[in-house]
Amino acid sequence: MPVRCAGQRVTDVVVLTQPPYTNSLIGRVAFVERTVRKLHATTRPELVDRFLLLHPGDRCDELRRAESERILRAQPYLVDARVTSFDDGHGGVRLEVETRDEFSAIVDAAARAEMPIVTHLRVGEANLAGSGLYASADWKDGGTGYRDGFGGRLTNYQFLGRPFQLTVQGAREGVGDNWWGDLTHPFYTDLQRIAWRASVGGRNDFIELVRPRDDDNALFYRRAYASLGAVLRIGAPGRLSLFGGSLSTERAETEDRVAVLSDSGEVPDLGEPLGFSPAEHYKRQHAVRLNSLWGIRNVRFLGATGFDALTGRQDVRRGFQLSTVVGRGLAALGSRDDDVFTSVDMYAGLGTARAFAAGEVRAEGRHDYDTGRWDGIVVSGRAAWYLVPDAWWRTQASVEVGAARAPRVPFQLTLGALDGGVRGFRAASAAGAARAVARLEQRRVLGTPLGLGDMGVAAFADVGRTLAGSAPYGVDSGTQASVGVGVLGAFPPRSRRLWRIDLAFPVTHSPGAKFDVIVSNRDLTRLFWREPRDIQRAREQAVPASVFTWP
Repeated sequence: MPVRCAGQRVTDVVVLTQPPYTNSLIGRVAFVERTVRKLHATTRPELVDRFLLLHPGDRCDELRRAESERILRAQPYLVDARVTSFDDGHGGVRLEVETRDEFSAIVDAAARAEMPIVTHLRVGEANLAGSGLYASADWKDGGTGYRDGFGGRLTNYQFLGRPFQLTVQGAREGVGDNWWGDLTHPFYTDLQRIAWRASVGGRNDFIELVRPRDDDNALFYRRAYASLGAVLRIGAPGRLSLFGGSLSTERAETEDRVAVLSDSGEVPDLGEPLGFSPAEHYKRQHAVRLNSLWGIRNVRFLGATGFDALTGRQDVRRGFQLSTVVGRGLAALGSRDDDVFTSVDMYAGLGTARAFAAGEVRAEGRHDYDTGRWDGIVVSGRAAWYLVPDAWWRTQASVEVGAARAPRVPFQLTLGALDGGVRGFRAASAAGAARAVARLEQRRVLGTPLGLGDMGVAAFADVGRTLAGSAPYGVDSGTQASVGVGVLGAFPPRSRRLWRIDLAFPVTHSPGAKFDVIVSNRDLTRLFWREPRDIQRAREQAVPASVFTWP
C-alpha cells in the first residue's frame, strides 16, 4: 500500500516508463498500433532516474518526492509522471516512478494545388531514441524572387548526463537568417542551490509594417548578443531569495533601407513613406553590461487539470514572486552605450484546482546617460481566471496587454497577430505601439474516442484594440471583436499539447477583417505568460525575462 514519506530510508527505486499508448488502447485500432511501434521509442528509465531528488539510501522526504514528480512533468517529452512511495515491509520505503511519453514524431508540411506542390516540410523527433534529445530539420520553398529556407534545432535535455540543457539552432530564411546556442542549468526546483546560463546568438531580421492604405513594407536590422551568469538560492524552499550576476553584450543596428517584399521578390517601396530615416530613428546599440540578478519567491505548487490543457495535468504557482535585473554599461568592458538597464517580472496566483486566478507583468527599459532619456521601454502582462467545476466543463477568461515606447529595433503590434491578437483580424490593417485583448472561452470535453485522444469543443469571444503611440503607421483601431467555435484535441489522452481548429467570425468592422480558419498546436502549461513574438522581439535578447524561468 502507498505510504507517506516521513523520513523512512529509501531502499529501492523502480522506474516504469510507458509509451504514449498502452497496448490495451492501441490494440483497438491496428494501424495506430503499427504506427506507434514504428515511430516511437519509449523514454529510457535511466533518463528519468537522473531527474529524481530521491535515491536508495536517502531519507524519504515528501517535498522531494513531490518536486521529483513536478520536475518530470516539466519535461516536454512526458505526458505525466507519478512518484509513489510503498512500505517495503522492513521499515523503509520503495519508490515507484511511472511516466508516460508524449508522441514524439515531428511531421509538419504545407502544400498547394500548383507546382511545387509541397512548399514547407519539417521532420524530426522530440525524444530521439528515448534519450531526451530533440532534433528537427525544416525546409521552405522560397518561391519567385527569394531563396529557399532551411534550418534545424537540436536540444539535449540532459547534456552530459546531468540536468543541463543544451540547445543549438539556426535557420537561413528566404530573407535573413538567425542562429542561437544556449547551455543552461535551469532553476528546476526551490531545492537546488544554484542555476546558471551561457548563451550566444545573432540574427539578420526584418519586420513587415502594416499600412492602412498601402501594401506592407519592410525594415531590416541586425542583432548579436551573448550572456554568462549564475544565481544562488538563499532561504528555505517555498520562501527564498535568489542572488546572482551576469555579464551580457548586445549589438543592434537598423539598416537605412525600406522595401516591399512582394510575391515576386523584393521591390522598392513607392507607398506611404515612413517619415524618418530608419538608421537614425532606431539608434545603433553596442552595450556590454554587468548585471545584478535578484528575486524573491513565496509560492507553493498546485496540481490542476483542464486549465491551459484540455485534460492534461499541470503545476500552477500559488503565491507571489518578484525578480529583477539591473545592468550597467561599462566602457572598461568595451561598451559604447553609457546606460543603466532595468527589468522586473512580477507574478501572483491564488485559488484551488477548481477555481484559480493569476497575473503576471513584465517591464524593462534603459536610461541613456548621454541623452538623459529613457528608451527601449517594453511592458506586457496577462491576467487570467480558470474555472473547472467538473470533468466536462472548463471556463477561461483572460486579458493580455503589450506596449513599447522608443524601442531600439523596428516595432509594431498588429491587431490580429496569430499568437497575441484578436482572432479573425489576421489580415486587418490596424497596428500600433500598444495592444490589449480580452478573451472568454467555454470548453466542453467530449471524451476519448477509441482511446486515441481526448476531444472537445469550444466557443469563444475576443475583444481588443490597438493604440497608435509612436509606432510607424500606427492607428487607434477602436474596440474590435470576434466570436467563434473550435474543435479541440489532445493526443495521446491527457497530453498537455492542445490541438485546435478555430473558426473565427469578426462582429465589428475593420479593413481586412474576415472569417478565418486557424489551425494550431501548442503546449501552454509550462509558462503562465508566453509573450507573443512581436512583443518579445522588442526586448533585450541577452538578459533573462525572469531569474525563476531561466532559460
